[in-house]
Amino acid sequence: MFSKILSFPLAHWRGEVALWPSLVITLIGLRLLISSLGGIPFLTIDVLILIWQITGTLRSFARSQADRPDLINAVITLGAVTLCLPLTALPHLDRVAANYQANLPDEVAPETGLVLVPTYAVLHGPVSFPMFTALEKALTENSELARLVLHSDGGRVFAARAIARLVRDYGLATHVEDTCASACTLIFIAGYNRSMGPDARLGFHGYQQTVYVETVSLDEEEAKDRAAFLAQGVSEDFVDQIFVTGPDDMWFPAQEVLTGAGVLNAP
Repeated sequence: MFSKILSFPLAHWRGEVALWPSLVITLIGLRLLISSLGGIPFLTIDVLILIWQITGTLRSFARSQADRPDLINAVITLGAVTLCLPLTALPHLDRVAANYQANLPDEVAPETGLVLVPTYAVLHGPVSFPMFTALEKALTENSELARLVLHSDGGRVFAARAIARLVRDYGLATHVEDTCASACTLIFIAGYNRSMGPDARLGFHGYQQTVYVETVSLDEEEAKDRAAFLAQGVSEDFVDQIFVTGPDDMWFPAQEVLTGAGVLNAP
């Protein structure tokens, strides 16, 4: 009995099992069972099993037709094989849809630009203190957040420094898929792991005083951020280039330059 069970997969593959057991048990029955269990997690394995099921059934059908051609058997076999295709595909499509739904971001709060996803947060839009407050609250309440995705053309430097401190305190990785420029780069470089998508870019420039009454020293403010960049492993030559870039200009270094300068440290 045990030897027959062990030899069954090969016997089915060769078409040596009778047509109706092949159709009802091995093809339809087994496929319905796999489908009801949510499919086999690995699509490649599931497809290989389906090929084994269909091939053995078709070989069994060919043997039965050689002895006595039967149109009804042909229609039933064709229908069974056709039915197994969606039975195989649907569980995998459901799994993809479920993963997609699970990773959809929550609604963006326009005043903060914060988007929460299960294991990471997105900061979108101008860097501001409401953004800092929202991120601080999210990090306090969601210990699973490990990465910060940035999409911003800049904003308030002091707010960016506060967010950068959160990034360092919580050991967050930082990532850019689109653009992170000006004050946003302070946040990006604070990440312990820093990465970019293939079409992403980082924009740097020096500082300027935007009010007529001087309230801060530009040299002192640049010195603070220069020290922060150097502490994160960014090369001194690169930092020098940042602050000689005019405040009305924007320097977008190539990714190989960013990697060589230590700005990027993750694939």
